[in-house]
Amino acid sequence: MSNKKSYYAFEEPTGTIIEFQATSLQQAMVIKKKRAHEMGIPKEAFELTTIRKKPTQSA
Repeated sequence: MSNKKSYYAFEEPTGTIIEFQATSLQQAMVIKKKRAHEMGIPKEAFELTTIRKKPTQSA
């Protein structure tokens, strides 16, 4: 099985974006749940916005 990672970006309505690397969508959902919990935001608030091969360039 391929072990290639993609970057998954999730955004919630107030504009908070989380982006991280994961090997699958299933793994990305688990990471999203953990990150949302750490931020005190319900995981349901975040929606998948993009899946990329490279990270988003931030200013």
